[in-house]
Amino acid sequence: MKDINVNATVSEKATIGRFVIVEEDVVIADNVIIGDFCVIRKGSTIGRGTVLENQIEIGENCTLAEDCTIQSYTLIHDKVKLGKNAQIGSFSILHEDSVYGEDNVIGSYCELGKKLNVGNENIIQGRIRTGDSCTIEDNVTIKYGTILTANVLLKKNAFLGPNVITLGSTHKRVTVHGTIIGSSTYIGAGSKIAGGTQIADNIVTGALSFVNKDLSEAGIYVGVPVRKIK
Repeated sequence: MKDINVNATVSEKATIGRFVIVEEDVVIADNVIIGDFCVIRKGSTIGRGTVLENQIEIGENCTLAEDCTIQSYTLIHDKVKLGKNAQIGSFSILHEDSVYGEDNVIGSYCELGKKLNVGNENIIQGRIRTGDSCTIEDNVTIKYGTILTANVLLKKNAFLGPNVITLGSTHKRVTVHGTIIGSSTYIGAGSKIAGGTQIADNIVTGALSFVNKDLSEAGIYVGVPVRKIK
């Protein structure tokens, strides 16, 4: 059983599974494969060669470019744009009004906030959480279990180890967002970064560090709170 709206455009070369709902003004290109129990909301476009596994929902007015792979049980909210060759793991949520470039890999059990601007060739591993309005430039790696609060900027080639947290408030419960992590900067596993902190390019922080101040000079920093050692 399939429910394909008469105003949807579905290529004859597409493969549609069982119990799939395709709403009005959807466009499904050649060689698309859609698994069972999927829902494609109105106005969305699924590019050539894209694969949707089972029980996936694509929101309204989304664009998935060619050759994307979306694993089962993932939810993509309205007005999300995915560049070509995106790979999204299972049980992930991509919130609305976000743009993802080409060749991005997003792991399973991620929840990525609204109004994200994500560049190209990023690796966002499993169980990542982000707040809204974050920017992730190109060739960034975010390892398993990291949490980003709102308005974080990760510049090109930044690397965040597992379980890094950018904090979003002070000890006085004042909300502070807008953390910046510079190009080619390495944040060690388990590090915590105070809200609104700016970390310059080419900096390394050791594992389990606490960054409670701006770091403007390239080098290696360790400790709680961090101090420069090299």
